[in-house]
Amino acid sequence: MQHSRKQDNPIPLTFATYQKDRKNNINKKHHLNAMYTPIIKISQRGVLLLTLTCFASYPRLNAHINSDSTKQKHETAELYEEIRPCTKKHQEDTAKLNEQAQNGYWGDMGDGTYRNPIIAADFSDPDPIRVGDDFYMVTSTFETSPGVTVLHSKDLVNWEIIGAVLDDLSKVSPAFSFRKMRRYNGGVYAPCIRYHKGKFYVYVNLYTDGMFVATTRNPAGKWDVQPLKDKFGQPLQVEGWTDPCPIWDENGNAYLASSTPGKNWFGYLFQMSPDGTQLLDAETEHMKQRGIVYEYPKGGTLYSRNYSTEGNKLYRRNGYYYLLHIEFLDGGNGAGTYVYRSRNLYGTKADGSPGTPGDIGTYEIKRIDPHGNPYRQVLPGQGGLVEVQKVDTPDGRWYWIAQFNRYGPDGRTPCLVPVTWIDDWPVIGDSVSSPNEYGKMCWRAAKPVQSSHTTLPHGSDDFSFSTLKKLWAWNHQPDSSRWSLSVRPGFLRLYADATADSTDSFFKAANTLHQRYMSSDTVIITIKVDVTGTTQGQKAGLTHFNGGVHYAFCGIADYGNSKHIIYEADGKSKNGPRLPSNLKTLYIRSVSGFEKRDTNRQYTTEGQHFLYSIDGQNFYPFGDEYRMGTGNFRGDMVGICTYNNQNNRGYIDVDKFHYHIKNKPATRP
Repeated sequence: MQHSRKQDNPIPLTFATYQKDRKNNINKKHHLNAMYTPIIKISQRGVLLLTLTCFASYPRLNAHINSDSTKQKHETAELYEEIRPCTKKHQEDTAKLNEQAQNGYWGDMGDGTYRNPIIAADFSDPDPIRVGDDFYMVTSTFETSPGVTVLHSKDLVNWEIIGAVLDDLSKVSPAFSFRKMRRYNGGVYAPCIRYHKGKFYVYVNLYTDGMFVATTRNPAGKWDVQPLKDKFGQPLQVEGWTDPCPIWDENGNAYLASSTPGKNWFGYLFQMSPDGTQLLDAETEHMKQRGIVYEYPKGGTLYSRNYSTEGNKLYRRNGYYYLLHIEFLDGGNGAGTYVYRSRNLYGTKADGSPGTPGDIGTYEIKRIDPHGNPYRQVLPGQGGLVEVQKVDTPDGRWYWIAQFNRYGPDGRTPCLVPVTWIDDWPVIGDSVSSPNEYGKMCWRAAKPVQSSHTTLPHGSDDFSFSTLKKLWAWNHQPDSSRWSLSVRPGFLRLYADATADSTDSFFKAANTLHQRYMSSDTVIITIKVDVTGTTQGQKAGLTHFNGGVHYAFCGIADYGNSKHIIYEADGKSKNGPRLPSNLKTLYIRSVSGFEKRDTNRQYTTEGQHFLYSIDGQNFYPFGDEYRMGTGNFRGDMVGICTYNNQNNRGYIDVDKFHYHIKNKPATRP
């Protein structure tokens, strides 16, 4: 195990009244600026307090150091909006734990239970499998590099990022490169992971760039990636195909399901070579065409003519084949998640004989969630089934990990819901007794596998290691020559460069390093940066952004003869105070927290505010409230950026990135 060389980690903070005060003042015209009293103070007990006493818009923004002393937490009045006994706090925690809706508590609750979502971050289109006692999951990454996040868990609740499949997306297309940055709303859609004969397989269709398969024996290591080939051996570099899933039958024959969004948004089945690298009834030239119904044997076999078929999953259990997919739009059986079932993969003909490629039979069909008009998702959809080790019952225990399509700042979050098999039909959710019933959403339940180990997929970094931690990713493929962990050990050096189109466009700025935003009761993120290496024209700072639509950042702007604090959001910027000419270290902080969501709205946002400090003790707010939300199917991401369109020079050295969240009770009710 590697050990960090740094010991002076940034101070973790939580806030108490931020949301309440922001909501009370959301409609006021006052804006935060740097002309207020410092908000960091020390209490009589030595507890560091974050307090705003003279804000026009935010009269009470309090925070404190997390302490190992429960007694101190209970005794310190500043921890809460008012002095109140522990029993009241416990009652509030109990209510929050059992609330039948998403709130700021999620994941492992530390008492043998979990709350959904299991990760309150944009791990969209999740697909899980179990191999022995280990669980693995892959998710969409769109324009982010590396592509296809791979996660590992021992209990289906605590997930750690262990790697990624596509390490250099610019090899797929130059549009992913730092020189182009043209893959917003494109790239990696809905991958699928399977394990077959000692190998892990990941299938992924890059919506803009073709169909790919990757294999490895170590999912935390390097993956061998190649384009899927058609029946003539030509790479299937076709646009518009998504959501693949393979299956091998008992004889070793392989098949693949996939969809093609567009005018005829249907689902198809393909025959595949046993090694999983070639589609035997596909022709690249035929499948390059858009807006047609594809024909066998050039474009697979049409299995679902329901419009908006996607999220394809294939399973085999107790002699049945199951084809699962979701329809987000009406145009077939109605929006919802569907299970197709047959004893034969290609369905069953009217005379009882099996359907075949090009001559498909019919399926028994059930949906897993109720349909309304308009459709409102009450159970997570677009995900996968996973079986826990058969230790309790002969049939084992099954779960469904899938996303809610509610598009908050945390994007499309993965949720974990129990599955009950009744008459060989999977019924997803709680409180079911019949295959004809719909399950109910499970917001809190016992963990599938009891364990004391807890982890999060994202978190803090002091850049003490010689390689970049796997919790990080880049906005498009980075320029590897313009960042380093070795030039100044213990720091991340980011060199500024011109944007891809030489305009002052944040979404064209290369080498923006980021993590997903984890929407929690409290979220406080702080970076500590050495800014002595900046040059004229350079901007650098802490940023929030989504998939190419909205962003905000706060940091430093170097004007040559002076350096200033700057705030920028969606192309509009404002200069702040001039910084000392001899300034070495700058701190930028982001403060936010979960806001109650209207479940009748598909899109919701959360407010976020920046603060800065030149000494790490006294923080000042600057900039406006930024409403974090989803854009181009991506939730909010938080990261570090720098660019310079004037002379392609300058750098910053990032000392620490501290990512503090509060996503469960500090004490047990």
